[in-house]
Amino acid sequence: MKALDKYIPVLLLVDNKVIKMDLVKHTGGCHCGAVRFQVWSSPDLHVFHCNCSICTKKQNHHFIVPKNAFTLLQGLDNLTTYTFNTHVAQHTFCKTCGVQSFYTPRSNPDGYGVAPHCLDPGTVRSVTVENFCGDKWEESMQAHRNIRDMSRHASDTAHNKNTDTVAQE
Repeated sequence: MKALDKYIPVLLLVDNKVIKMDLVKHTGGCHCGAVRFQVWSSPDLHVFHCNCSICTKKQNHHFIVPKNAFTLLQGLDNLTTYTFNTHVAQHTFCKTCGVQSFYTPRSNPDGYGVAPHCLDPGTVRSVTVENFCGDKWEESMQAHRNIRDMSRHASDTAHNKNTDTVAQE
């Protein structure tokens, strides 16, 4: 049985609409193999191509997942972290080969940005790339309708929206 045959259906809240999405277990890691992870995500990836200073230098492309959808399988001791500016983003990479296979993005500190090119073959069905203007980060975050929700499960987002509504009344 192929990995794409092993879907888990889940409900997500996107733009105030509940949608059904199938998840698949992706595995991946760095170049030398010291860092390995698994992540539950759609087989149809929504990848961000950012043009901020560090993403441009690293050619960072990533898709966003909630923290609880990500598991580091090995290599915690082989990871090191680089931060700059606000120090919210945690740019983790392998000490041995230098590959950043995942990191904690500034846009979603409650999740992970995972590099699709670091996934093992066989679980990705399609990739959609969205450009994100990181040079104007604050403006881009204001304009993007649902980037923050990408690292939350539907129940978390629905609870937060209900809490916000109650707090405003």
